[in-house]
Amino acid sequence: MTPLFSSQVSPSMGEDLKALRAANEALKQENEDLHIALTTIAEHGDMIEALLNDTNVKLKTEIAERQRAETRLQNILDLISRQKDDLEIIVETIMQHGDVVDAQWREKLVKTAELANLDGLTQIANRRRFDQYLQEQWEQLAVSQDPLAMILGDIDYFKQYNDEYGHLGGDECLRRIALAMSACLRNPHDLLARYGGEEFVVILPNTDELGAYQAALRMQATLNFLAIPHPQSPIIPQVTMSFGIAVMIPQPHQSPLELIEEADQLLYRAKREGRNRIVSSGIV
Repeated sequence: MTPLFSSQVSPSMGEDLKALRAANEALKQENEDLHIALTTIAEHGDMIEALLNDTNVKLKTEIAERQRAETRLQNILDLISRQKDDLEIIVETIMQHGDVVDAQWREKLVKTAELANLDGLTQIANRRRFDQYLQEQWEQLAVSQDPLAMILGDIDYFKQYNDEYGHLGGDECLRRIALAMSACLRNPHDLLARYGGEEFVVILPNTDELGAYQAALRMQATLNFLAIPHPQSPIIPQVTMSFGIAVMIPQPHQSPLELIEEADQLLYRAKREGRNRIVSSGIV
């Protein structure tokens, strides 16, 4: 009699069992991997969310910056467009009124040049204009071989005057003396300039030593007539000046600095000999 179930397993059934066991192990491993993955996601979920938030914020910031950049660019384009329109209007105006504009600019240039050559305090020629004019006259008279005279004047004891009346009083004194010296010049080609501080200088083209001495005498007499008080002066209680006069016939090989040097030496001599006097190379 043959039993219903045999205790022996056929080879095909053994292979199937092995396959089932392998599949079961694989499922278990996948289950464990999935569990680990889920656990990891749960553990790092906050970090991932934070990263997503940061990315979102950066994206929004970049969008806002791009929008602002586009707005600035548009504003610049609008400004350029307006300036272009304004420039076209200016050009058109110049084309229509060119003569008037040219005249106005010429007038402004002349005024600017005049201001550049004036001493701001005394409103007479400044040192820049003096140097320029001296060179011009030196070159012209070197050709014609005519004399060029220079008067270098210095206010006596001006520091004491400033100590007594202050710098505002000293400035007013300088202005009055500049005006008085200007009134003493006879030739339109003569130039009075502020040489520096309380020093004044006069250039007298085509003038000999006697003519320059007479001009200095007029200045001295006018200053005496003004009688500007100077109680601290040890000479007389009013403002006085010392003058040095130099005259040369310019030569091509010479420099106008020689004329300045001689006038300065004669001025120093006038001050050394007691001030309030005129000294020249040939007339005292």
